[in-house]
Amino acid sequence: MKVTFSKEIFANPLPQLRAVNSFFPFLCQRPDGAILAMHQMGEAFESVNARTYISLSHDQGRTWSEPYRAFDEIDPERQISESAKPIVLPDGSILALGYGFYRDDPNLPMGNVETGGLLPNLVFWSISRDGGKHFSHPQPIETSWPGSVEASAPITVLQDGSWASPITGFPSWDGTMEGKLCGRLLRTYDAGQTWNDDVICQEFPGDAVTCYEMRLCQLDDGTLVVIGWNEDILTGERLPNHYSFSTDNGQTFSVPISTGIQGQASFVMSLPGQRIFALHALRRDTDRPGIYACIVDFSNHTWQIEKQQLIWEPARPVTRNPVFAEIFSFLKFGQPGAILLADGSILMSHWFSEDGVYRTVATGIEL
Repeated sequence: MKVTFSKEIFANPLPQLRAVNSFFPFLCQRPDGAILAMHQMGEAFESVNARTYISLSHDQGRTWSEPYRAFDEIDPERQISESAKPIVLPDGSILALGYGFYRDDPNLPMGNVETGGLLPNLVFWSISRDGGKHFSHPQPIETSWPGSVEASAPITVLQDGSWASPITGFPSWDGTMEGKLCGRLLRTYDAGQTWNDDVICQEFPGDAVTCYEMRLCQLDDGTLVVIGWNEDILTGERLPNHYSFSTDNGQTFSVPISTGIQGQASFVMSLPGQRIFALHALRRDTDRPGIYACIVDFSNHTWQIEKQQLIWEPARPVTRNPVFAEIFSFLKFGQPGAILLADGSILMSHWFSEDGVYRTVATGIEL
């Protein structure tokens, strides 16, 4: 693997003048070759005014346009801070899946540092049929969790034409977990008219291990693979990233299996020949924090790493931030994701914080 370039999608040019930060990017390549990046922008990491923005690149991710708002306000009567991820559908339309938090009290952050719970929220989807210039009004999606839900992964269009994405639940503001601590496969068979999340795609014994920031891919033979950020909320033990897989088109999934990588936020993308391109954000339990890329042979449903390489590393040490709940207290970079471009190269995206400013980056990779 070779890193060919790393360019900012957005970085505040005048942080001494105004607070504008960029987080949680993901990319898609339009049929005309342009790269569309969705990323959240706001005054701070949990600011009330955080909304989804779009930046465009016409040179494979090396330069980016000024950002513009992706969606109308979800509810004109309420403040909702939101974030979404895009994909290109087979017909060329751009589909976005996201989630937003109700900010009725502007003096509350999204996360309760004392309980680890989150504000109430919603999951939504939206579609653009003009290359991302305009998106439909975001439509809410009901899920099995009555409290808070994380829908941070993009949709994957499966081989049967259905749309699917792994989601998970969070404790409510008071720390109460309303529902199982697991990952569920959010899915629609009718292009978003109806949705269900009946299938559990990752679950550990004891109902105490997180399945945060899950990601999904489908291999050539139809196998589905999900990966998650796994920590025991009772003991505080930080587990390696675990994967689960399905060989029956997502009707059932295997027990979680360790990748052996002591990561947090992670990502999987299918490659030809039953292989996976995996990304892992390692912020703790390592002498060299950063984003690691792996080429994985999954031909026997086992995580056989063929290549592993540090793709990006922070310029400064990763230290604890006490204003966040413990599980999120080392969030100085994260949410790595990648797409396979038409020319066969890979374009990775992620966010990081440096000198108090959050920025998003696109990184070119040749396998």
